[in-house]
Amino acid sequence: MNWLDPVLSALLLALYGLIFGVIGGALFGMLLQALQGGHWDFASLRSMQPSRYEVVVDEAVADEAVRLIGGLQTTGGGSTRT
Repeated sequence: MNWLDPVLSALLLALYGLIFGVIGGALFGMLLQALQGGHWDFASLRSMQPSRYEVVVDEAVADEAVRLIGGLQTTGGGSTRT
């Protein structure tokens, strides 16, 4: 069973590395949380909405595209065809 010893050693080393990483990461996270006074420093967004869209169509269907887009509700200004 000489081939089994290196495999077991590698698996044991990986397990120790995983355990050390979890404990070290938890301690580091706790330290950073304590240094920030217990407050998270990020802002969450509910949603992202574009300010405008660009529609690219062939010249043959441009009039139909303008007609279809003209029927949509818009919140912003701007021309529908340039």
